[in-house]
Amino acid sequence: MSRPAKYEYVMSVIRRRIDEGDYLIRPIPGERKIAEETGVSYMTARRAVSELVKQNVLVRNANGMLEAGKPSTRESAQLKVVLLYPSFPSPHLSQLRWIVGDAFRDRDFVMRPVQYVHWNDPVVNDAIQNADGVIVIPTADRIPDSVLKTFEKRKVVVLDGDLSEEGIPSIQLFPDSHVLRVLDHLAQLGHKRIDCVNAQNRNREIDRRIALWRGWLKQHRFEGELLERAAPSFTDPTPAAYELIVDTLRAGEMNATALVCTTYPAAIAAIRALWEHKITAGTIVSVCAINLENHARYHCPSITGLEMPDLTEVLNRCLDWFGNRESWVGSCRVQPRSACFYAGESTGVMTTPLHS
Repeated sequence: MSRPAKYEYVMSVIRRRIDEGDYLIRPIPGERKIAEETGVSYMTARRAVSELVKQNVLVRNANGMLEAGKPSTRESAQLKVVLLYPSFPSPHLSQLRWIVGDAFRDRDFVMRPVQYVHWNDPVVNDAIQNADGVIVIPTADRIPDSVLKTFEKRKVVVLDGDLSEEGIPSIQLFPDSHVLRVLDHLAQLGHKRIDCVNAQNRNREIDRRIALWRGWLKQHRFEGELLERAAPSFTDPTPAAYELIVDTLRAGEMNATALVCTTYPAAIAAIRALWEHKITAGTIVSVCAINLENHARYHCPSITGLEMPDLTEVLNRCLDWFGNRESWVGSCRVQPRSACFYAGESTGVMTTPLHS
């Protein structure tokens, strides 16, 4: 079988980049740059571009710049969706990226993951302006008004955050009733003094979880203290939570029989700090997290909390919206139906308080 001509190879590279959404966040380069990137001559790259222009895969503007042809003029009419997520190594973010990607497998969409460093990062605006739909996983940092206005004008869905009050569809992973299920579990085990541990930089979601804990304590007439040492944005909160619990134990101020952690890293840190003080989580002090990550069941002890819910239904609703010209219908706050509660070994029946 004869090898394809070099210009055909270059055409296939450009087609693949367009189909994968590579040019959603950066412009299509000129022929010289394409030649450099693909290892061919300028004339070969120029022929490849000319053929793609003839096929309406590419369009050359009056200023000479190249753009991808509109979906209606190309062979592929797949809609392009960008997943914008923080540039931070996190198992939680990786899990969300996998879940979103999996939702696209049976849909006529191309999903392009894009990381951003801050809200004024140019890739944020480029993605929103060029994609047919955008799913944003927010950071704890305040979103500038200019960015919010851009969200409102385009088809943007917030994942693991809540901008529903601003009229932006938002997928809330753990509704109030699900969070309260974790606290109810501690009450069923006999715990009446339950501290809340937070090492996450404050945002609306963290504020909501703390407020739910406070309200729940008041309703049940239980006691509890907020133990907090927030780590900066884009940093691992685990060391901050560990140092917080170590300092609390050294000061002899651990009076609770149970700790509810706003996030999984805080629970990991608390369990480690307790263990170093000869306290096994689930015996004298119970530890749980509002939300868990993939390996929580395999930790020793396994950790109690909410596992990632099934997001198929809510993501499909968002994808349907991306694919039509209609406005969003109904409440902008979208939630999974059922809680995925896991009772691990890190929580147990209340025994003698630590400082009885």
